[in-house]
Amino acid sequence: EHMRLEVEGQVPKHFGEQHHWELNALVIGRWVTFPWNAYLDTTFAVGEGISYATEVPELERQDGASQWLNYLLFEVTFALPKYPEWAIVGRIHHRSGFFGALAPNGSNVVAAGIKYRF
Repeated sequence: EHMRLEVEGQVPKHFGEQHHWELNALVIGRWVTFPWNAYLDTTFAVGEGISYATEVPELERQDGASQWLNYLLFEVTFALPKYPEWAIVGRIHHRSGFFGALAPNGSNVVAAGIKYRF
């Protein structure tokens, strides 16, 4: 009732300071019950998985860097209750060397956009 479990696959293409493709697979826990949902449908999600970059990203380049890293996602969505399938989304996209266990590198990308839930 209060939480959903989701599986997500991502194929992002970076631009700007980075130009690589990335493949991510993760499991997400999404909290869906907030007291103000009758006025603004809100969710909060945390995801955990694995990330592969087609090349070591520019923001992660250092000795021992790896294309394979741990992946974390933090996300918040806001939707009008009349149109719950459309939401404004804010997300932190975090690739992590997992405290040096996988690699010394990692990066954060902050993203915002519009999401449609099927």
